[in-house]
This record gives sequence, structure tokens and C-alpha cells, in this order.
Amino acid sequence: MSINHPRFADQLALEEEMRGLGINRFRERLKEAKEAHKETETLAVRRLLGSTHAAMVEGVEEFLAEANSGKPGRRHTAAVFLNAIDDVDIVAHLTCRSVLDSISQREKIAQASVNLSTLIEDELHFRAFRQQDEKAYKSLHFIASKTSNERRRRNVMLIPARKAGVQFDDWSKEDKVKVGEKLIEIFCLKTGYATVRRASEGATNTPNYVEGTAETLAWIKSEHARCEWMTPVYLPTIVPPKPWTTPFDGGYWSGRVRKLTLVKSPNRQYLNELAERDMPMVYDSTNAHQETAWRINTRVLDVMKEFWAAGSTIGKLPSQKTKEEIMPERPDWLAEDMQEEDMTEDQKALFKSWKRELARGYSFLAKNAGKLAGFERLLFVANRFRNEEEFYFPHQLDWRGRAYPATLYLHPQGNDTSRGILEFANSVPLTDDDGVNWLAIHGAGLWGVDKVNMDERIAWVETNEERILASAEDPFEHRFWTEAEKPWSALAFCYEWAGWKREGYAFESHISPQMDGTCNGLQNFSAILRDPIGGAAVNLVPSDKPKDIYDVVAKRVAARVEADLDNQERIKLNRKDENGKAIVVDGPTIASIAQAWHGHINRKVTKRPVMTLAYGAKLFGFKEQVFEDTVAPWKRDKPEEFPFEGTGWQAADYMGGLIWDEVQQVVVAAAQAMEWLQKAASVAAKEGLPVLWTTPTGFLVQQAYRAPKMKRLELTFDKVRIQIAIEGEGPSPIDVRKQASGISPNWVHSLDASHMARTVARCRALGIKSFSFIHDSYGTHAGNAALLAQVLREEFVAMYQENVLERFRTELTAQLPPGVELDPIPPMGTLDLNLVLESPFFFA
Repeated sequence: MSINHPRFADQLALEEEMRGLGINRFRERLKEAKEAHKETETLAVRRLLGSTHAAMVEGVEEFLAEANSGKPGRRHTAAVFLNAIDDVDIVAHLTCRSVLDSISQREKIAQASVNLSTLIEDELHFRAFRQQDEKAYKSLHFIASKTSNERRRRNVMLIPARKAGVQFDDWSKEDKVKVGEKLIEIFCLKTGYATVRRASEGATNTPNYVEGTAETLAWIKSEHARCEWMTPVYLPTIVPPKPWTTPFDGGYWSGRVRKLTLVKSPNRQYLNELAERDMPMVYDSTNAHQETAWRINTRVLDVMKEFWAAGSTIGKLPSQKTKEEIMPERPDWLAEDMQEEDMTEDQKALFKSWKRELARGYSFLAKNAGKLAGFERLLFVANRFRNEEEFYFPHQLDWRGRAYPATLYLHPQGNDTSRGILEFANSVPLTDDDGVNWLAIHGAGLWGVDKVNMDERIAWVETNEERILASAEDPFEHRFWTEAEKPWSALAFCYEWAGWKREGYAFESHISPQMDGTCNGLQNFSAILRDPIGGAAVNLVPSDKPKDIYDVVAKRVAARVEADLDNQERIKLNRKDENGKAIVVDGPTIASIAQAWHGHINRKVTKRPVMTLAYGAKLFGFKEQVFEDTVAPWKRDKPEEFPFEGTGWQAADYMGGLIWDEVQQVVVAAAQAMEWLQKAASVAAKEGLPVLWTTPTGFLVQQAYRAPKMKRLELTFDKVRIQIAIEGEGPSPIDVRKQASGISPNWVHSLDASHMARTVARCRALGIKSFSFIHDSYGTHAGNAALLAQVLREEFVAMYQENVLERFRTELTAQLPPGVELDPIPPMGTLDLNLVLESPFFFA
């Protein structure tokens, strides 16, 4: 028991430290939110935002009803402007958000009113822009949505619109003050959360301020204090984590941090039901994950820190450049008040180039900020634990049964930077060629050499051995490791390979070769329905070289494009005429789109759509992915070569449709299984029932997507959901659409989680103690890799000897009312599952 561990007292102190770090982090974020006037981003004030909405709607409606009643008297200016807005929910939401964003700050009523009215005015302007020129609106909206800076988003949208002649009804500052003051008055009266008072009571010439009431501020303070201790910074443990024996008690040892639950779910009833289940394999495998001992690979960390100190971005480190270093200098000739019509043609070209560089700079800074913060936190944890001989990562499961470390910033499921500086604390010697070969295969894969057979991968390492050893000898002078797809893991491999060359079969290895499934979701579906064609495409059967389903689909798509090179049929486009009526017009020919794609189709184009098919991606999703992954980056990075000017979406629409058609010809059974699952989930949902199933490890999965009692508000840059409280009602009804769309990915995730759990539990019984698993990527010491490779194949075959889809059907049928039937499952194919045992590239 770890409670008798000699460092148990240190562990308790560490958990106290986690609590303190969490409190500090919470307070820092709270301070940042207040300074940015975005208090609604904090948990406590966000709760107030939901509770104020209905009251504010009622207040605005009452005010307008009174103002529009026709009774004698002067109508309030605010009514004139608010009558022009056809959505009271939007006005109410923006009012609540604006007031609550500064609820703990004293803000002058005049400025608060202008700020609020400007939000509403901008929303009206955005809508007018869309109505007058939808094509230009969509184009600028796409650009503006890439930045989180509200002022820049506004300028990106509205300045070009004004120049293009879009007409806006502007509000004067006086009007803004009157509209804002009335809305703030309504908020104070209807919610009671804020008040307006003078800076000095009794004085007549001092400004009025908006501030939270004493009761509101006291509640917020109390709520913040409650939340502080609920958000600890979970760190690794320095003793083995508390073993999971029930769903309610495991991971950390003390009550000084908020307790974890085995499954990350707020549903206490579901957790209680899990507690009644007999699932020793689930507990055993989860404990095996979290009892794996790790340590910091200090050689890799020291190299990383030295490059970081020098401001380098080598090995994909985030940039440390400041805004001043990133942003282009304003041209000397460009005066602040200079208009584009006053520029020469050369100046216009330079101006547009400067604006493009500005946009790129803002985009880069926004993306890099998160990377920079994440890396600095990772370094904090790595330095905190660098001198520990061993530490551990407490694990939890998601509701599908997938295992995840509970820790933040640094863990073995992180990115290459995180994984490169972690290694197993214990070692396994490379006592035979199997271990050495697996280490070499792992190394080749880090440089992307994984589309050839095993002998060729080993040969690649031997061919490049001199550069590998040079990298280990001096990674600053010899940077072959930086050419790898995963550079920091590659550097760790260089050190290991050098150790093996130096010490031979006595070498004690600490790193984890990884073996990955081939499009694992499709592997599962092809095995379930014994699909010989799909199975061959995802390496369920032996072959001389690994099959690459992304390349298979790409070649089929390329053949379709070839056939379309002379297709003069025109693509139909949905447009609006001058009166706003929807019409269909002729667009470009299919041939013109095909000719632009010709010669540019490869596995990168098809990879994400094919990969996500098994996880619920639909036809429209395929098109979106092609646009996001291929078309948009093509235009951004190589504008001079971009062939789809003005037809970018049509190009993605065309290509996404071809990929959709062709992948379903390659994995027919997978498509049939997903369709069957969706229909089955819909049947249950229409009866108001969730879908429950038991995985091959005994784990209970409950899928219950419910239609929330919420109003959905469509702002230009936000999709806001407002909770609606309805007294006396039970849980929200089951969402039929979400149940159907979610069942395929969730079911297959529960099965790959079961495969992993079965593999880990059996390997543990065979004496393997260290595991580096990430869903469909399995790893252990090189010296044990051959045994792992054998066990994971055997457990996959054993798991699918039973017809798991038929068992799912039987289990779901038992939940349905009498007389409600499910369709028969799709027919089984002829694939011999035992071929998986002989397939070298099933996981490789």
C-alpha cells in the first residue's frame, strides 16, 4: 500500500501544493477577466448571466409595450431604436452580458451606456451588411472570425463594407447614451443584481456609476471562494496513485484536492450503477496505466531548455517574438488620416500588402499565445519533477471507457514536446534482436518512414546511423533529429540508439516504441462484419507492404477527377436576386474544377475525411474538412498558385463529394454498420430512451444526449445558449438527432477502449509493468514490444469472435417497449479474423 510508502508525507504535501496552485491560477484568471471587462467568462458571473436573461426579456417587452401603447406623452428615445430590432432576446443578452462583464467594477453610467449601445449597433450593422451584400459578408466574416480581438473583428467587417457602399444607420453618441441608460435601468429594476448611484451621496454634480448591489457582490465573492478549491492543478504523484476499486475513490490520496471519480461524469446515478457492476478488467487496466512509473528524460529537457533560452523555434518550439517584432512597420508615407482614394497605384499595392501582413501578424499572435502559455506550463511541471526518481499519472475514464491521465500540462498523452521529455523510470534490457528491431522500427516511424515493411524501416535506421549517433553526441551541432516529424521523441531515440550501440545487449532501455493501428475505427468495423475488402485496406490481413487506406481512396478519387476533365456540366449555385429571393444560377463547369484539382490529389487531401468516417463524419463534414485542410491553406500559403479564386467552396464541395463516394466503396461494411447503428439509436430515441450497452470488458456505457431547455441566440460571432428553467419538469427529452449522429463514434470508441483494457490487463498478468497507450497507439519497453504486439492481436481476435453488433442489438431490444423492433444487423462477410494474428502491419 502506498500509504506505507516512505514518501507518503511528501505526497500529501504535494497535494496541498496542487490545491494552492489551483487557487493562484483561479485568482489570476479572475483578475484578468476583471481587467478585460469580461467577468461573464468566470463561472460565478456566467451563472448570473443565465439567470438574468428571462427577466431582462420581460423588462424590455414591458417597456416597448408601454412606449408603443399610444398613450399621451413623449415617447422615450430608446423605444425608437429598440423598435427597429426584431429580436428582443439579442437585446436582452447583450445588455446582461455588458452589465455583468463589469459587475464588480464601478463604471460611469455614460460610458457603460455607450459600450452597451455600441454592441447592439454593431450587431444591427452586421445584419444590414449581410442583407445588402451576402457574398462580401461571408468572405469578410471568415477572415474576421480568425481573431478574438473584438475591435479588430469589427473593423475587418465594417470598414470594407462602408467603402463598398453598404448603408448603415449610425447612432449618435447622445442616442447611444439614452438607449444604454434605459436598458441598464431595466436590468437593475428587473434583476436586482446591479444599481446606479452617484459617486457621492447627496451631491448633484458628480457622475453616476453602475455597480453590483452589495448582495450580488457578496454572493459573487462567496461563489469565487467556493470555486477556488474546486479547480486544483492536478500534477503527477510521487507515490503510486490510490488504486481504483470503486468508481468513487482513486488517484489522489488526500482530501486536499477535489476527489476524482473513475469516470468523468456528473451523473451520480450512473456512477452508482457502475459500482454495482463486476468489472475487474476495467479496474485492473486503469490501475496499470496509473501505476506505470515515469521520469524526466533530463538529456532531452536540457537540450530543449537551451534552445528555448536562445529564443529558438527549433523542434517546433513556440515563438517568443513580441508583437513589436512580429507586426510589420507602418509605411512612412501612410498618414493616419490618409484614404485609399488619395494613394497612387504603387501606394495602393504597398498598402494592401501591409494590411495582409498585419492580418497574418494578428493571426499568428492569437494562435501562438496559447502554444506559448502551454509550453511554459509544461516546462514548469518538467522542472518541478526533473529530480524525482519516479512519478506517476493518475488516470480516469471517459464515459466510453477510454483512459486519460488526470494531470495537466505534462503527461504521456501529450504532444511530441511532452512525450519527448518523458521516459519510463524502470528499464528493460535489449536482450535480443526483437527488442533492437522494435526500437529501430520506432525510430524510423518518428521520421515518417512507416509506409514500408519492417525490414526497410530497420534498414533506414542502419543507413542513417551515423547521423543518428552524431545527433546523440552533439544535438546542437548535428541536427538530424530536427528533421523528424516528432523531433523531441526522435532526439530521445537518438540517445537510446547510441546507448545500444555503446553497450550492446546489456543496454537498459527506457523509452517506449509505439505501434499504431491503421485507421482504427475502420479496423474495428471491418472486423465486426468480417469485411474482406475493408479489412485488407486497413491491414487486417497479411501483406508485403502496409496498406494505406488514405492513399487507396486518393487514387480512386484521382481517377474520378480524370474522368471529369471534359465534363461541361455546370455546378448549380444558390443565390439571391436583387429582391432577396432565393434563386439557382449556373456556376463553373465541373471540368474547370476538375482541371484545377488535377495533379494535386494525395493522401493528405483524403486523410482527415477518411479517418473521421468511422467517428460520425457526414458528407457535409467531408466538404468542410477539405475546405479547412486543403483549400483555405492553399489560398493562404500559396496565393500565386491557388487555382480556385472565387470558387473555393465549390472546389471543396466537389472534392468532398468524391471522397465520400469512394471511401464507401472501399469500406462498404463499415458504412452499413454505421447506418444500422444510427437507425437503432433513432428507434430508441423516439421512444424517449437513452442507449445503454455493455462493452466486452463489462463496462456500462450510457449515451443520453438530451435536448437542453435552452434558447439559442445567433449573434454574428457567437452562438449563445441561454438556459431556461422550467419548474416541476424532469430531465430534458432525448435528442433524436444527436443520439443518431453520436452512436457510431461512441460505440466504436467503447470497443477500442475495450481492446486496450483487455490488452493491458493481460500484459500485466504476463509481467509487463509499463504502458504508454493512447487509444489506438500502444507502447511499452522495446524489450517487451514483441510480446505486446502478439497480445494485442490475440485480444483483438478473441474480442471479435463474438458477434458484438448482434449482442448490442439484443441488449438494446431488451430496453425497448414490447412490439418495437430493430432491423436485422447487416450481413457478415467472409474475412477470416485469424489472419490478424499474421498481419505485421495491423498495429505497427
